[in-house]
Amino acid sequence: MNTPDPGWQQLQRERYHLAADYTFKPPPRIHRLDQIMPDVLKDMGLESESRLAELSPVWEALVGKANAKHSRPGRWEAGRLTVYVDHNVWLAEMQRFASRTLLKRIRERFGAESVRELRFTIDPGEDV
Repeated sequence: MNTPDPGWQQLQRERYHLAADYTFKPPPRIHRLDQIMPDVLKDMGLESESRLAELSPVWEALVGKANAKHSRPGRWEAGRLTVYVDHNVWLAEMQRFASRTLLKRIRERFGAESVRELRFTIDPGEDV
């Protein structure tokens, strides 16, 4: 616990006419929001949505224009990014030719440990 300096405490007692036995409480611990938000979001079960919110705006730059028209980030949990694809042909195409490049670009942008695995699946929100 971080207690104020005794000399400073005495000065404050005299300055503000406090009782000689007045004790000062340590200042509250202050944290930056970016330091605590990951844990807060995880505790609330919103970690995946937070990561997807960062990923979605840069999706086209990561996968390319053609792939972006037929895919979207789906879930990002426990090091696995699930990519939703709108058609079987594009699913096969992305699995074969885009997965390594996409994984490399995501790791470059979000950190080497951000995604360990990519999974491609048909978009549950799309009719195929």
